[in-house]
Amino acid sequence: MRTARAAAAAAILLTLAAPVPALTQPPQGREHPTAALTWLTGRWTGPGQTMGAANEADLEIRPVLGGHFLELSYRAGPFEGRAFYGAGSDGGWEAQWFDNRGITFPIAARAEPRLFVAAWGSAETERGRTVYRLAEDGRLHVTDSVRRPDGSYREFAAHILTRAE
Repeated sequence: MRTARAAAAAAILLTLAAPVPALTQPPQGREHPTAALTWLTGRWTGPGQTMGAANEADLEIRPVLGGHFLELSYRAGPFEGRAFYGAGSDGGWEAQWFDNRGITFPIAARAEPRLFVAAWGSAETERGRTVYRLAEDGRLHVTDSVRRPDGSYREFAAHILTRAE
């Protein structure tokens, strides 16, 4: 019995001592999904308006969890929210949004060079889209719109941000 316990303990110790593969490395020949949005990562700040009221916005987008996801943190006036983006099955991006209104909803997004469009919401909450467009001058234009029942969009917030770091 002692021999069996000793053998089991030795096997466990050998398993624990075995080198662990680096989880921060993507499969060979592939880059991290977040590499396509390097232009968007960083901290951004600047003026704009939400529902007609002037305010300042802060946006931080950074790779997290070994570069497999992007964390987006946003604040404009008293409003703040956070999303975690990962690569979607269709080549786009998927996220879950959380904000200080106590609302959560899904996001489906697509990326192009200098453009990131996030369609957010659900039938149970609200639907809309946020467009992040990097201008030639290096400023980031962020526009939020809510979807109307007829399918059109009404802009409710717009900010022009500059890189803070």
